[in-house]
Amino acid sequence: MSNYSDKLRIGWERLQKAGNDPELLGYALVSFHGALADYFRQWLAANSAIEAETYSKLQDRQALNWQELIDLMQKYGNLSYEARFRINNANRLCQEVNHGNPFQGTRADVEDYGKFVQKQIANPYAASLPKNNPRSYSQTNTFQLNNLAEIFRNEINRSNNNPLITSYLLCAVGFLGIGGLHRLYNGKILTGFLWLFSGGLCGVGQFVDLFLIPRMVDEYEQKLRLKAGVSPYGVPLNQPVVSTSTYRPTANQLMVKLIEAAEKNGGTLTVTQGVKATGVSFAEVEKSLKEMFKSGYVRIDNDPITGAVTYHFHEL
Repeated sequence: MSNYSDKLRIGWERLQKAGNDPELLGYALVSFHGALADYFRQWLAANSAIEAETYSKLQDRQALNWQELIDLMQKYGNLSYEARFRINNANRLCQEVNHGNPFQGTRADVEDYGKFVQKQIANPYAASLPKNNPRSYSQTNTFQLNNLAEIFRNEINRSNNNPLITSYLLCAVGFLGIGGLHRLYNGKILTGFLWLFSGGLCGVGQFVDLFLIPRMVDEYEQKLRLKAGVSPYGVPLNQPVVSTSTYRPTANQLMVKLIEAAEKNGGTLTVTQGVKATGVSFAEVEKSLKEMFKSGYVRIDNDPITGAVTYHFHEL
């Protein structure tokens, strides 16, 4: 249903790369917060005490907001008031980041929240679920099994950030009698447990995997990044990329660019069109156009359809 462990892992990766960069720290916080939301939804969906209407809303991410999600976890999962306050504060910071505002916290704040989220995910809420519903009990067992495997992977990643070396070390353990750990680590849950209970298919499968591990690691890393919505370089997908170094033309260069844009547009230009053509801010474009208006090179009018302020370059 969800990929909370993937988002948790991406959160730690982003935090490691962030240093003290506010933008990257904000992205790490968003990953941790998203992991917690996915975990809460999955846990609630496995709880047979949840009403049918609420269960259907859990399947639609747009139908249940954070406040409702926290209320449900406080009601069914005994979420503490302290945890509720902490989650609400993180949610506020995430909203600011998602709206393009600078992240207002520190690296220590993000790291503490990551540990808090990891603790919440490791909290065995599901152990208290009722067993009188066969479907729910089956879902709970599957949920707990996957949860243990995901916590196992996350804890290893915290101590060793090289998945390939970690995979080979876990594979080596298989030759001592505990097979399949490298498969569990790389998300192959079913075959991982098969290897675990069969001694790595009597050692044969364990040996063959020595040659398959590099591809196994690459496939799983790619899967994690796609699920978490980031590129192979850790940059969030479907989000505006904010450049840390922006080319800013001089006043005269900006005027020339605006005139060229107006010429292509039939002698007229709006502020928005100017921003799109030059890449500078609305305030700078508007300031430059007003200076040309004061000098008599353009006249100001309103678009008869949209009502937008339009600058007419009467010499073009």
